Amino acid sequence: MDLNLAAAAVRNTIETYSQEISAVGEHVWKNPEPGYREVNTSAYLARKMEDLGLKVKNGLAVTGFRADIDTGRPGPVLAILGELDSLILPNHPDCDKQTGAVHACGHNASCASLYGTAVALLKSGVLDSMCGKIALIATPAEEGIEMDYRKSLIEQGKIGSIAGKSQLIREGVFDDVDLSYMHHLSSRYGYNDHNGCVNKKIIFRGKSCHAARPQDGANALNASTLALNAIAMLRESYSNDPYIRIHGIITNGGDTVNIIPDEVTMDYMLRAPSLESILNLNDRFDHAVMYAAKAAECEAIVETLNGYMPLLDNEDLGKLIGSTAEELFPGIKYDYNSTFFASCTDMGDIATVLPAVHGYTPGCGGTGHGANYCIANPQAAYVDSSLLSATVALKLLHGDAAPAKKIAEKKKDLLPIPEYIKIIDKINMTRSSNDL
Repeated sequence: MDLNLAAAAVRNTIETYSQEISAVGEHVWKNPEPGYREVNTSAYLARKMEDLGLKVKNGLAVTGFRADIDTGRPGPVLAILGELDSLILPNHPDCDKQTGAVHACGHNASCASLYGTAVALLKSGVLDSMCGKIALIATPAEEGIEMDYRKSLIEQGKIGSIAGKSQLIREGVFDDVDLSYMHHLSSRYGYNDHNGCVNKKIIFRGKSCHAARPQDGANALNASTLALNAIAMLRESYSNDPYIRIHGIITNGGDTVNIIPDEVTMDYMLRAPSLESILNLNDRFDHAVMYAAKAAECEAIVETLNGYMPLLDNEDLGKLIGSTAEELFPGIKYDYNSTFFASCTDMGDIATVLPAVHGYTPGCGGTGHGANYCIANPQAAYVDSSLLSATVALKLLHGDAAPAKKIAEKKKDLLPIPEYIKIIDKINMTRSSNDL
């Protein structure tokens, strides 16, 4: 089957199964689960893959899975990803009333697209014209939330990374993969580079006493106040950088007003556009906090966990995805990485070790991560995104897979997975001001 006929077969198959694809998106929307808790979401989507005749390897990164479509001919391994997790937003009208979970970032559409891609490739008859392998990978825990829960999983030895894709890399799920892409729900077609980030938990420890005799204690809240001012001054030194972000909250500032607090806690996130800038910001932040604590005669313990690596999309893969979208949906304007996003995604970890693109497709409404977020256009969100994903896979692996092979050559220029893991483990550390 030549490429044009194969592409037409993919489109016809997507149209035939459009209702089933949309049903997957709607089911996941109505049954949201946050990161590393997506037990039912993963089981549901895995069953849908098994119903298509695929063998599913479950339990990857706690709740993820991988199902391979093998063409039976040697060639590149292409990984297509779908994100499982939800946010927690208790004021969203469609949230789970017990957990507050809701797909206010559109990952339910990512699940539908993963399923739709599998349907299109398996039911259209195009595999005979392709080579290599398509790894359909359901990835957990993209959203950087519930840090205490994720830390507990690390302490139990269940994970080593707080982000799902990073954990999948650790477990060897991407060892044989040559290139990868996914699509995230948005208001337009395109792809963009993103910041990376690290997550901080800061514990200030002092000595409690009666508030009427503060001289008998060491006020941990004073230490945190000094640290907040030091962080503000540090932020000023990055004022010429359009991408670096430093933001956080006080999660506990004391227990009763008539006791000098002996423990105050803060959570912070640091965002930066390169690994070098992340490491530099990380060290400067820790020193600002720890020396502020020492000035207040308290201790500061700074726990750091790597969040996401910066995302630098592969331009060749991005151009192929963009040109495919413009062919499939005449009249659209594809955004070819025109803007750098200060936000973060663990697709950056994938793009650190192999050529990858984190694409966007339209279909949502309202504000991302907001109480009015919704699926405004189910056809675009679920069906059209599946068509784009499957057609890109077809183009990459059609015939002798020349486009995929060319892009896969760039993997040698990226960070080897063992080196990536070493860097992550170096970032994941705890410091104390008592050691200064």
